[in-house]
Amino acid sequence: MDRAKPLADWILAEIAHLPDMGAAVETLAERLLAAGLPVARVATLIETLHPRFIGAMRVWEPGSDMRLRRATFDDPAIVGATKLFPIDEVIETGGWFERRMDAPDIDRYDLLPRLRDEGYTHYLLMPLKFRDEPTHGISFATKREGGFSAEDRALLEALRPALAAALNVQSVHRMWRDILAAYVGAEPAGRILKGAIRRGDVTRIRAALFLSDLRGFTRLANAAAPEATVAAINAYLDRVVPPVVAGGGEVLKFMGDGVLAIFPIGPAGDENAACVAALAAARAALASAGDGRVGVALHVGEVAYGNIGAADRLDFTIIGRDVNLLARIEKLCGALGEDLVMSADFAARLPDRGRALGEFELKGFDGKTAVFAP
Repeated sequence: MDRAKPLADWILAEIAHLPDMGAAVETLAERLLAAGLPVARVATLIETLHPRFIGAMRVWEPGSDMRLRRATFDDPAIVGATKLFPIDEVIETGGWFERRMDAPDIDRYDLLPRLRDEGYTHYLLMPLKFRDEPTHGISFATKREGGFSAEDRALLEALRPALAAALNVQSVHRMWRDILAAYVGAEPAGRILKGAIRRGDVTRIRAALFLSDLRGFTRLANAAAPEATVAAINAYLDRVVPPVVAGGGEVLKFMGDGVLAIFPIGPAGDENAACVAALAAARAALASAGDGRVGVALHVGEVAYGNIGAADRLDFTIIGRDVNLLARIEKLCGALGEDLVMSADFAARLPDRGRALGEFELKGFDGKTAVFAP
């Protein structure tokens, strides 16, 4: 097909190198429209390798912002769905899904009745195969009377190999970023993907430091079945982690029942702001936990941040004197009956230093260390 080759060459040369899948879909849609294809809606449906999301759909319509919808494993619209999903038929058959909006079975499907009501006349869903992964899809819809022509469909079919190759590159990049972020955190994931992968590749940073602990965890783990222990840990982390992330913190490590996080100090060097954010996150986490079984320690200081480990097995984490001090301070939560304790350095950077809890000898540290509570 004469107009297919230049479009396929452009897809292979340009789409894979755009910043993200959203930019790829938008650029592709506009190019297809300029080439005479009457598209009024283009959407990618890509399965993801993510602990929370089944897949992601990015939707382009002219004059509208790019939309992203992520389907979760517990999404009631999917788990309890009473209508059929076109993508399921594509995955099952490996072939195209196609419907004109005057078809008698439109109401059996998710999405299609809404598209019909919005004036669309024809919907095509093309399967895309990325190596050995499950089938993904890209859909095209038009509002042109009579729908897509046979020539339009043939053009899209001719472009399918190029689209699969280019969108696979976009998908793989996003997949690796999602996987790394799930296991090491978003900011370390970005550093790793930019090449920070050598052992000993660390930088010194100053940050507000956060460490939480679930009291009575050892007793719980000894008495409960492993599945019950995992469920309890997950419930605890669901209460502690979201406030940290929402407050600008970066969760670096789960240590059994411990959560280690940092609130990096920005380029302006505003340590006070980082400490205020860490305190707000700690209070929100404790309020969410609500049972008095969580202890949180806060400190501010300098840490070595980066790749630490054996030659072939690395951890992206923080180490240093201030991390050790944070861990010692956290142990005082239970001893003092306090949910939240802070170092003197941390308290000094708050509008209100709080109340002094006293000075204590900490293992491995000379002299006594003053601690505070809000």
